[in-house]
Amino acid sequence: MESRFEMVTIASAVCVAGYVAIALRYVALYDLGFSREEVRSGAMIVAILMAALVAVDFFGKKLG
Repeated sequence: MESRFEMVTIASAVCVAGYVAIALRYVALYDLGFSREEVRSGAMIVAILMAALVAVDFFGKKLG
């Protein structure tokens, strides 16, 4: 039962994160006036940094 609760929590967190990303993109494009390329490159940099942090955390626990 505990793992089922964790899956629901993870699924809802992913959905909320997606909704926030859509809202931020809209604000950046239409309210702040950024171009699509600026938004795309910023999102790519943040995604790479977050993936690196998750990898460091994951492999740090495995090695240490």
